[in-house]
Amino acid sequence: MVYTAVSGAGANALGREVVSLCFVPVFWIAGEDLGILIPLVMGGTSVLLSRWDAATVVDLVERHGVTTTAATVESYLAILDLPDIADRDLSSFTSPMAMSFIRKLTPEVRRRWAEVVGGHSVLREGSYGLTESHTIDVVPHGFQVDDHDLKTTPVFCGLPVPGTDVLVVDPVTAEPMSLGEPGEIILRSPSITTGYWRNPEATARQLRDGWLHTGDTGYLDDDGCLHYLARAKDMIKVSGMSVFPAEVETLLVDHPDVATVAVVPAPDPETGERPVAFVTASGASGPEIEEWARGRMATYKVPLVEVLDAFPLTDTGKIRKGELLERAGEVVAARG
Repeated sequence: MVYTAVSGAGANALGREVVSLCFVPVFWIAGEDLGILIPLVMGGTSVLLSRWDAATVVDLVERHGVTTTAATVESYLAILDLPDIADRDLSSFTSPMAMSFIRKLTPEVRRRWAEVVGGHSVLREGSYGLTESHTIDVVPHGFQVDDHDLKTTPVFCGLPVPGTDVLVVDPVTAEPMSLGEPGEIILRSPSITTGYWRNPEATARQLRDGWLHTGDTGYLDDDGCLHYLARAKDMIKVSGMSVFPAEVETLLVDHPDVATVAVVPAPDPETGERPVAFVTASGASGPEIEEWARGRMATYKVPLVEVLDAFPLTDTGKIRKGELLERAGEVVAARG
């Protein structure tokens, strides 16, 4: 726990002056890190909130000099929509971190945030990690210049925190993959779990030779930065070629009318599977978005697009992709 706090704080430039506002449950690993471990170990201040309310958050930032929090993109947009936000003092709020559960963080959202809050406050993604590894394993801190972290091949995660090793390996042989080649992400650090409670089979499967096998697919670029592509079980195979939902989602959210995207597979009699994208959008139909996508991605990656009024969500605000799978099959059947 001490390693998690110190390495996570150091990699994110959160010093002893850290004042962390946390509204996510502290039984989440992210809540434990942000709301308890980091401020406690660093000698900072923890400001706990039972639920998100934009006006209350701004009040607390001013009152306590909050320096950081982790919230959804929608939560930050709610702050920007407050009628008096331009007159509020958010000068302490230097390290806001996003959790892109539904809406994705884009250069446009970041620019709007900086214009309203100030250039001292750089909105960025939080971290890549798992509960089994205390979740702060790889961070994008320092890659915001020219929006490199948001414009490079999705999904950019950044560099490992000090003391954490990351490899991308062949999921069958566990041999390291070449730079740029996708494979399974494996992690090694002092914060890796020692095992799964009363589940020796899972422990033996996921923990091998000191490495945690995450089940996530990604690759390392020439700079040693990690890019996340998908959970292995979520990867879509179109005529034998791999389509990573996160990549398609990131490309589609660039459409000016698209707010939120979730991509899932659907069975296809000709190609085996095909991607189906569910979106919330204003002013554009599904076929219009598909036509736009054809000019921006390989043909086999272009999804069928279905526009929704709203997404089905879990109690913690994540999209219920499982509920979209059956509907995706209906979309493919209807389109023929």
